[in-house]
Amino acid sequence: MKKLTLGQIVEGIRKRDNAVLSVIYKEIFPVVRYYVMANGGTQEDAKDVFQESMIIVFRKISRDSVEITTGFEAYLYGIARMVWLKILRNRDIHDRNIVKLEEPEVGYYENDELMEEDLEMRLFRKYFLKLGKECQDLLTMISEEVPYETIAKQMGYKNEKVVRNKKYKCKEVLMKMIKSDREYQKIAARLKK
Repeated sequence: MKKLTLGQIVEGIRKRDNAVLSVIYKEIFPVVRYYVMANGGTQEDAKDVFQESMIIVFRKISRDSVEITTGFEAYLYGIARMVWLKILRNRDIHDRNIVKLEEPEVGYYENDELMEEDLEMRLFRKYFLKLGKECQDLLTMISEEVPYETIAKQMGYKNEKVVRNKKYKCKEVLMKMIKSDREYQKIAARLKK
C-alpha cells in the first residue's frame, strides 16, 4: 500500500474510516483470496477469513496492543494465513498440501520459510499488477472459480481450450517476472545453502 502510511492505516481502522477500509480491502483481499483458494478454500471462505482478520486487527488496534514491524499488508496477510490454517485444523483437514506453520507472533520472521512466504506474497502482488489487464482479469476469474465456458464468453475467446492456454501463458509470464526479481533470487539462493 503506497498511498497510505502505516499511521494513516492504523488511525483509519481505529476510526472505522470507510475510505481507509476500502483501500485495505482493494489492496489486500485479492492476495488473501488467492492464498485461501490455493489451499482448498472457496471465495466465501476467503471473505470470511479476511473479515475475521480485520476484526482481529481492529481489536488489537483498539487495545493499543499492535506492534507492526513489517508493512501493514504483510501483517494482515500473516493474520489471514493463521486464521485460514486454524479453520483448516478445525475442519480436520491435515492431508492437504498446505503451508505447515506453527503460530508465530505476526509481525516478525521466526524462520526463513515465513520470510520467503511474505516475499512471495509481495512479489505476487507486485507482478500481478504489472500483468496486462487481460491476464489480470483472466487469473482473477479463475481464482474466483468462474467456469471456463463463462470466461470464454465474457472475454470473447473461441472456447475453453483458449482459456486454458491463456491461463498457462499468463501464469508463465507472472512466474518469470517473479523469478527474475533480484530479491527473490537472493532469498532463493540463501535457502538452497
